[in-house]
Amino acid sequence: MNLSGPTDTITYLDRATVRALLPDPVEQVDRLAEVYRSMARGRAENPPKIGVHPRSDAFLHAMPAYLADGDVTALKWVGAYPGNPARGLPYISGLLVLNDSDSGLPVAVMEAAELTAARTAAASGVSIRHLAHPGWQRVAILGYGEQGRAHAAMVRALNPSASIRVYGGPRVPGPLPGVEVVPDARTAVDGADVVVTAGPMAADPARRLELSWLGERVLVVPVDFSAYVSAEVAAAADDLVTDDVAQLEHYRGLGHFAGWPRPHRSLGEALDSRPAGDLRISCSLGVGAADAALADVVLQRAESERLGIRLPR
Repeated sequence: MNLSGPTDTITYLDRATVRALLPDPVEQVDRLAEVYRSMARGRAENPPKIGVHPRSDAFLHAMPAYLADGDVTALKWVGAYPGNPARGLPYISGLLVLNDSDSGLPVAVMEAAELTAARTAAASGVSIRHLAHPGWQRVAILGYGEQGRAHAAMVRALNPSASIRVYGGPRVPGPLPGVEVVPDARTAVDGADVVVTAGPMAADPARRLELSWLGERVLVVPVDFSAYVSAEVAAAADDLVTDDVAQLEHYRGLGHFAGWPRPHRSLGEALDSRPAGDLRISCSLGVGAADAALADVVLQRAESERLGIRLPR
């Protein structure tokens, strides 16, 4: 991203504008597949997230990234507070800053919760499109907050005829048309070809995905770290991939992913090879490079359509 407009202002994009400017779900999947391949080729700087934890089970993370392909520099500052929905507040909130790669000057600030929901579902879309077994039809989503709903919409975009069952605990928001809400996680998972776990990242011993629930040929896509997927399930995977191996190992050092084996390869590497085995797991940690890629598209469209609020530096 290089300065193409006035140098004395910064563009601000609110959530509604970001939502309107995001590419359609399949385009998002295409864009993120390019990003993961670039990461695998060493064409991106994507350091492990750093963060603070002002409250129990809550965090605020800083996620810088640089994409050599496209020359995009960005930083997302994002918070996740599991107790917020009970207070009428969003679980996820944040801002993303895009910088001019030549000068380092910030050129845009945009609402990041919409980006987070979109890029997380699109990342799962990359995994589903490449790693799900051919003919996949039944999808289970465990956790049906904002991320769960974004994933249901992504599944619909990839396979309009897919059947979707969701379990979201006692407070399930209204589902998309054609999405079946079921009373427990096991019912949702029964017979599923794809299982997405999108619950809160807060520790909860009652929130587990059991190996015995899974069919013989299934793809599991955790987007909530190891909140649902146990070490037993991870160890049984024939193919265990993640969007960023180094970042998963970093989190292991912080106490996450206890008992999980080391991933076999990155998602970017997996995209250029044939999927392996029956039980496949693609653990999506969420990487700043993915946010940067979609934010760059959003800003280019905003500039083309002359949208956004100009703020003085």
